[in-house]
Amino acid sequence: MNTPERAVPPWHAPLFDHMIQAINDDRVSHGLLICGPPGVGKRVFADRVLRALLCRERASSGDACGTCSACRQVKASTHPDISRLMPEETGRQIKVEQVRTFSRRLYLTPQYNSGRLGWIDPADQLSPSAANSLLKTLEEPPRSCHLLLLTSHVSALMATVRSRCQLWRVPSPTPSVAREWLEGQGVDTAGLDADSLRSPFSVLAQRQQGYDEQARAWDETLSAVIRNREDVSSAAERMAKQPADLWLDWLYRRSSALMSLALGDDSDQSLAEPLAQVARKLDPAVFQPWLACVADASRLSRTNADWQLVIESLLLELKVCLKRRSAAS
Repeated sequence: MNTPERAVPPWHAPLFDHMIQAINDDRVSHGLLICGPPGVGKRVFADRVLRALLCRERASSGDACGTCSACRQVKASTHPDISRLMPEETGRQIKVEQVRTFSRRLYLTPQYNSGRLGWIDPADQLSPSAANSLLKTLEEPPRSCHLLLLTSHVSALMATVRSRCQLWRVPSPTPSVAREWLEGQGVDTAGLDADSLRSPFSVLAQRQQGYDEQARAWDETLSAVIRNREDVSSAAERMAKQPADLWLDWLYRRSSALMSLALGDDSDQSLAEPLAQVARKLDPAVFQPWLACVADASRLSRTNADWQLVIESLLLELKVCLKRRSAAS
C-alpha cells in the first residue's frame, strides 16, 4: 500500500515515534503485531513502518526518505525483499501451503542489507494449521527479517502466535481530530456521528466506493424483504456480492437504528421511512435476538462459511422476529 503523505493521520504520531525509537535502539521485535479497531488506519501505519525498515536513508523524523533505490522500489511494488501473505480469496482463510511458500521466501538471501520483510494481512485469517506452520518462522526468524502481522481481531489469533510478537495497538482518534483530518481530505463531515468519526479510514473507503448509494439500495432491499416484495434468496444472493466490510457496517448501523427507534429514541434519522415504520411497531424484547445474529454474522464473515447462506439465514431470522411481533400484537 502506497499512501500519499497528505493522508498520514496525526493520531498515529505518538505510536510511530515510539516505533522509530525502538528501531533506532534495536529494540524492535522480529514479529510486529499491528492491531486496532477497523478504520483507524492500521495498514497506513504498517506501511510507514515497512518503508522505514527498508529505507537506506531515513529522514530525521524516522520516515522513509522516498527517494533512495529501496523507497522507489517499494513505491513501484517491485522491492525484492518484501513477501506478502494474504488469503487467496477475500474472506477465506490463509492456507498452510501458502505459509510454507511464504516462509521459504523469507529465508532467501536479501538483496539489501536491511533484510527481508514479511507482510501478513489479515493475520486473523490464518487457519490453525497455517498458524502452527508460521510459529517456526516466528520462533527462529531469518537474520534481519521482520514480520508485520495486521489484524482488527487480536483475540482471533492463536495465543502462541500472539505471544511471539510485539504488540503495537493503533488508537482511534477523537471525533474532533478525525473531523478536522477528514475535512482536510475533502470529505464533508456533516452528519457523521461519533462512531463514524472514530473510524475515519472507513469513512474514506465508503466515499470512494459509493457507500451512500449502496446503503440506499440495501435499505430498499431490506424493506422489500420485510414487506414480502422480494424473496430472501434473491436478496441474499445480491447482497453477498457486495464488499462484506461495507455491508456489515451498514447492517450494524441499521440494526442499531431499528432498535433505538423501537425503544422510542427517534434522534437517528438515518432510517428510510418504510424501515422506520417497521421499527416503531417493534417489540424490543422480540427484536433483541436478531442483534445477536448480526454479531454472529460479523464473526462468520472471517471464516470459510458460505457468505450468501449467512446473509440468507440472517434475513430469515429477521422475518421470524417480525412474525413474533405480529403474533404478540
